[in-house]
Amino acid sequence: ARTTNGQNRNESMRRAATAAEVRNKKTPPKQRTAAMHKAAQAAEARYEHGGTNPHKLSTAAGALAMDHPDVKVVPKLQDKTIEEQILRCADRLKTSPAAVDTLYRACTTIQQHPKEDKYRTIDTTTAGFQRSLANAPGAVDFLKGIHFHPSPHNSDLLRLDLVDPARIYLGVSALEQTKRTPEYIAGKGRIVLTKEIAALRAQANTSEAEALKRAAFMAKCPSEPAQGQGAWMQIALADHETIRRRFDGDDTLQDVLNWLGSHASEIPTKLTERSWMLQDMNRYPVAPLDCIKHASYTLQYLGCFPSGRLEIVPSTEQWKSGMDIDGAPKGSARGLGAAPKEAL
Repeated sequence: ARTTNGQNRNESMRRAATAAEVRNKKTPPKQRTAAMHKAAQAAEARYEHGGTNPHKLSTAAGALAMDHPDVKVVPKLQDKTIEEQILRCADRLKTSPAAVDTLYRACTTIQQHPKEDKYRTIDTTTAGFQRSLANAPGAVDFLKGIHFHPSPHNSDLLRLDLVDPARIYLGVSALEQTKRTPEYIAGKGRIVLTKEIAALRAQANTSEAEALKRAAFMAKCPSEPAQGQGAWMQIALADHETIRRRFDGDDTLQDVLNWLGSHASEIPTKLTERSWMLQDMNRYPVAPLDCIKHASYTLQYLGCFPSGRLEIVPSTEQWKSGMDIDGAPKGSARGLGAAPKEAL
């Protein structure tokens, strides 16, 4: 029995040694295929021809420079000249008129009072900064371009320790150019319209005559269909608010105008006089509705069934003059049973 146990132990030790020897053996290197060999030769040829730094081959720019030497990568904003940075940031701000106006006031004030410390410090936590500049693309970069920088004592403050008249002048000039762009003009008109609508909506709380006018408009409105029936209409009053109501498909645009009059009695007049535009957002491209010509048309005919999406926006000079906007209404309606655009 003792001999058998010894033989078993020797056999186990021998097997363990064999297994360890197998594990320690190195796997022979994998042989290259013809495709792998050709790919390596091509990479080596590209490197020798272009002279590209091998440490840059891992970056996108390095790979692009190696494979497409004639393609130029657009430099980052911080890598551009100060003039280019200011002009680029001012151009990005054209869709944010409130930010443009705020920065313009700040720059012109610094020009007039370059030694006044209170005009050279900006608190980024204030409601005014958060409302006008915090989310405007390019606003903070514009301030950095004219030499504002975070305060070393308070990261929430932007400081202008050194007033560079050339940078301030360039900033003012760039913002003046931005103010002449169509995007800025349209955005500014929208802000004015929103404030005007808000003022009209608030009149019912202070004017009995206005409340009576709104009640008269409401009396002309048809009854609202039950839940799940009719056409679901939603109208954006610029950026002030969006109002919603159901109408039957055979209700007319005039019924919608009366409903708008129940919210502010001057809205239908502004639309029929073309001081404002009522845009049909269901069409692509969007197009204004003629609130006199289309007043008697049903909502289904206009393409607002089973739902309609309209928006009150500032009028263009062409629309104010009584002309259609280049063949408006443009695009085809998406509503069921809508008339073709040529019939409107």
